[in-house]
Amino acid sequence: MDEARLARARRCSVVHTAGAIGLVLLLVGALMYVLTSRQESRALDGELSRVLAAAEDVDDPPPGQFLARQRPGDPAVEVTPGASPELTRVLDQAVRGAPGRRDATAGDDRPVRVAVERRPDGTRWAVAADLAPLRRRQGQLGLALLAAELAGLAGALVTATLLARRAVAPLAAALGMQRRFVADASHELRAPLTVLHTRAQLLARRARDQPADRLAGQLDQLVADTRALGEVVEDLLVSAAAEHQPLPDTEVDLAEVAREVVESMSAYASGRQVELRWVTGGPAPVRGARPALRRALTALVDNAVGHVPAGGHVTVTVARRDGRVVAEVADDGVGLDPAEADRLFARFAHGTAGAGRRFGLGLALVQHVARAHRGAVEVSGAPGRGATFTVSLPPA
Repeated sequence: MDEARLARARRCSVVHTAGAIGLVLLLVGALMYVLTSRQESRALDGELSRVLAAAEDVDDPPPGQFLARQRPGDPAVEVTPGASPELTRVLDQAVRGAPGRRDATAGDDRPVRVAVERRPDGTRWAVAADLAPLRRRQGQLGLALLAAELAGLAGALVTATLLARRAVAPLAAALGMQRRFVADASHELRAPLTVLHTRAQLLARRARDQPADRLAGQLDQLVADTRALGEVVEDLLVSAAAEHQPLPDTEVDLAEVAREVVESMSAYASGRQVELRWVTGGPAPVRGARPALRRALTALVDNAVGHVPAGGHVTVTVARRDGRVVAEVADDGVGLDPAEADRLFARFAHGTAGAGRRFGLGLALVQHVARAHRGAVEVSGAPGRGATFTVSLPPA
């Protein structure tokens, strides 16, 4: 369905763009034709005026032209020898008429232009020029412009097609990314939802046969499952907000945020028998959104604790380094392959080091938050030797 809509949008874009370009070319071509035709017509009028001014007799006009003269008081009209009867008639009528210029037909659809002039001595002169060469040139001009219009329209179609493809390509990519994201998010949510549903069914069944105090452990597991599901949903929401909403420009102490994250995650780390430590060199103010920064650090700590075996350590360090405020989360867990560092920040990425790290939305969220705060996130480590994630932000 989306592909069909994109194809229809592409076709509409091609038609509209090519139509607009074709219309512009048509208007320009028509304007050129009118201006050029008028210019040639004026040039012919000027030539006829010069012939009338220089004529002394009717015997030797320029090629393709014929003269007529009527002397004062003489009813006869002299016409250039060789003029056809129809042309003679046209010149006779013209020289007896009012001065000026007009087009006429001298038999056999032969168009001519006639110019009439009255001299101060009372002599009337008329000159007729064959319009066939002018009309022929105008026809050639029209054909040339038509060919240019067709070539321009073909070029417009090609250009419009390329532009439509380039214009629709980002939309197609965005739709593809949206479909992949929905599929990945659905896959990510399906497992905790299935576990949650199954556990709720078991609890409902056992509640009929067991006393309430024996269900406490299973209820704790149900709470843990809802917590995991809530974290996935929260990551989705925060990630979307980091991409599409402007962050507030407030001063935030990143060291204080890190301390709050460590305190809130301590119970979780202790439950996994992981030591969570916090190191700071004093206040570390940055500008941005406190909730987004807290969620990003929480994602880093959660990722580290989740990949450290029992007895391991996770250290959160906040300090100033090279004019930047740096938050560093280091662990001594399964580690990662440095060659995969770039792809680790893709949504729902899988690592291959150790038992295989799965990063879900967490690291993608961290990268979005860091970039939104004009910062960056880097990762280093090795298989079996832990990993270190470093968020670097500009100071306030």
